[in-house]
Amino acid sequence: MMDDRNLDAMLSAPLADVVDEGFSARISYRIEQRELWSERFAWGIPALAACLLAPFLPVQEFGDTILRLGPSVAGSAALSVAAAALVLTISFEQRYREWQASAL
Repeated sequence: MMDDRNLDAMLSAPLADVVDEGFSARISYRIEQRELWSERFAWGIPALAACLLAPFLPVQEFGDTILRLGPSVAGSAALSVAAAALVLTISFEQRYREWQASAL
């Protein structure tokens, strides 16, 4: 009959090592390779598209527009408030992450 002592002894007995013949290493390698390709696609496709489109962009018009809109954007109260909110949000997030890391 099984009682608590027998069950505890069975559950606490060490198990034999599982022989995987490199299975875990192969799976880890495949996961790493898949992540590498995923990262390459995430950055490579947009970079390639930007390089292909760059010769066709109207750079002179962009420059003229920036020079014309620059003073009005610099004096905009709404953009100043938005920039301040963005800076405060980023600094709060950094402090929160530091606080979480120190709590661990």
